[in-house]
Amino acid sequence: MEKIRFGIIGIGMMGKMHMTNLQRNPYAEVVAVCARTPSKIKAVQEEFNVPNGYTSINEMLEDCELDAVVVATGAAQHKEACLAACKAGKHIFCEKPLAKTLEDCAEIEKAVAENGTKLFTVGFMRRFDPSYAEAKEKIRAGEIGTPILFKGVSLDPDTVLPDHLEGVKNGIYVPWFIEMGSHDTDLARWFLEGDPVECFATGDAYVCKELADYNDYDNGFSLTKFDNNTTAFIQVGRTATCSHVESEIVGTKGTLRVNSVPRKNYLSSFKKEGFVEECQESFLARWRDAFEGEINDFVDCIRTGRKPEITAHDGTMSLQYCLQLHEAYLKGKA
Repeated sequence: MEKIRFGIIGIGMMGKMHMTNLQRNPYAEVVAVCARTPSKIKAVQEEFNVPNGYTSINEMLEDCELDAVVVATGAAQHKEACLAACKAGKHIFCEKPLAKTLEDCAEIEKAVAENGTKLFTVGFMRRFDPSYAEAKEKIRAGEIGTPILFKGVSLDPDTVLPDHLEGVKNGIYVPWFIEMGSHDTDLARWFLEGDPVECFATGDAYVCKELADYNDYDNGFSLTKFDNNTTAFIQVGRTATCSHVESEIVGTKGTLRVNSVPRKNYLSSFKKEGFVEECQESFLARWRDAFEGEINDFVDCIRTGRKPEITAHDGTMSLQYCLQLHEAYLKGKA
């Protein structure tokens, strides 16, 4: 059986996770990795048994026979990697957000359009979570009537704050309505089938007050009116007790809720201290099936010629919505 040959650009946490999932897929193989640091490349090659390692994207694309690449660098480097892969005629899976600016998104969209029949998708993995996928099918079947409201809550535990602050100081991370909110903005567009026209946002650096020096925040709350007269409420935060992502879609004939309680599993404890259910400790634990599902879907698209549902334009529109939320937040503060 001939396998689809992948190269991984960026070998941090996300790159390694995608590599693991691709190596589980019987139709794919990872034959090359690319990063800036030779010692890290060598360590990953040994850990994952990958034959080729590069510090140059162009060198990897020229020297290695690849069918597709996974772009798992920081968002600021997405444009460079995507444009190079498009020029080389490769299929591309790009992590979210598509880029840091709308101008970069436009360049990527243009390159993707010029890349012929090669496929491109963005890693909005929540669409591939079994519960979210089922919710979308129920909406398509008309089970809750017409969706009129999306509520998205995306919270990280407060243990992420020290590392996140350092990342913000070093220009690695973007404000939370863009970083974490990009998932919820994509879901809002997906479930409501519209685009934002007017946003209100508020919040603050309530706990990690130093974030305010960088126009960032540890909790944000927003309300958005869409062009089809629907509404989205999106809350993002980094001061929770656990990883908690919850969504609700309200329709004219019913309501769907996903992950109202962030249970780690179905075990409950009854002790003298009280009733206890352990919570999801990290986003990787919560979205394991979704991450594997999205990369398997992309491999299947390449094998069958089926176009991915998530397009480069979805990446652009998600970022545009995120930027609207962040700008609304800044306006409110002013």
